[in-house]
Amino acid sequence: MAENIRIVDGYNPTSTEVHCPGCGGTIGISYDPATMKMVCPFCGLSTQLPQPEEGTTVDELDFNSAMQRANVNWGRIKKLIVCSNCGGETLYDAEQITGACPFCGSTSVAPAAENEQIMAPGSIIPFSVTPEMAEQCFMNFLRRKHCVSKKIYNCKLENLVGIYLPFWTFDAYTITSYITEMVYSRDCVKYYKGVFGYTFDDIVIFASAKYRNPYIKRVQDFDFTKVVPYSPEYLAGFPAERYTIGLNGGWERAKITMPSVIHKAIKKHEQQLRGGTAVSVRQSTNYYNVKYRYLLAPMYLAHFTFKNKTYQVAINGQTGKTHFDVPTYILKMILLSIAVGVLLLGLYILGMFLLKDTQFFRLLGGR
Repeated sequence: MAENIRIVDGYNPTSTEVHCPGCGGTIGISYDPATMKMVCPFCGLSTQLPQPEEGTTVDELDFNSAMQRANVNWGRIKKLIVCSNCGGETLYDAEQITGACPFCGSTSVAPAAENEQIMAPGSIIPFSVTPEMAEQCFMNFLRRKHCVSKKIYNCKLENLVGIYLPFWTFDAYTITSYITEMVYSRDCVKYYKGVFGYTFDDIVIFASAKYRNPYIKRVQDFDFTKVVPYSPEYLAGFPAERYTIGLNGGWERAKITMPSVIHKAIKKHEQQLRGGTAVSVRQSTNYYNVKYRYLLAPMYLAHFTFKNKTYQVAINGQTGKTHFDVPTYILKMILLSIAVGVLLLGLYILGMFLLKDTQFFRLLGGR
């Protein structure tokens, strides 16, 4: 097993710890999603953490000066854990012990292999869904599905892990020059040139290149009005995945999603302005006043087993939105319907043949 382990020290430039304001303890303090408070296991004190409605604001940073403003202070010492099975890299508190990867469940994990400055997030969306609520979200999603075996309701979530995942969000103002082809009739096609401005707000880019759970993108519609400034207290008791898509890589991915949005907006604008149908748009876009935000957002990852097959589950730790594949017998019903249809068609053809044969027999004088 040793050959599967890479060892590295974690990095943090400060020695700041999360202390209980009651007894001063630092071990075992955790964040409770149900009360949104920091809880001390020794003296039982619950400490209220800053909430969005209390007027806290999160500044979005200027993209062009990102390298000068990058922050690597996580507020307490972190260790980076690498899974030799799936390659997932997860950040834990230095004193926290983990025996399994939160993504694939493998126990072949160890501190990472190199010492590097990992940018700390500037903001965070706290957990508001408890593990018990996540279990209920799982069952509610199952009950909304049709054509499922009753035995599936006996399934339970396995390896349920609450984890903070990394995301980039981008704001940008765009100016696009374009030529659009407008069709008014078969013989009437016109071309128009124009300039179009469009503002993007909070384009969300999942900052991990390792898509171990394919349903994260299906449930990542977070409520960004609930974002709070990053504080290490929110991570107490929860691991956090480090980003593997850097700021520049995140921006390049954002620029892949923006042109299609601009394209649709230009077509709609031209059709409302000139009538006719916009069948094509050639466009070139410049980006201005780009802002970014690096945040952590809560997610529950798990899986369940049904008929010896494993199904992955993703649950939004803020909204409870859930998605996973549900085994159904819809395909069997379709195949059965096709078989019944073919049988009925065969009986119809046979009946028509027998009817014609009887009429022919009667013409020959038979009875």
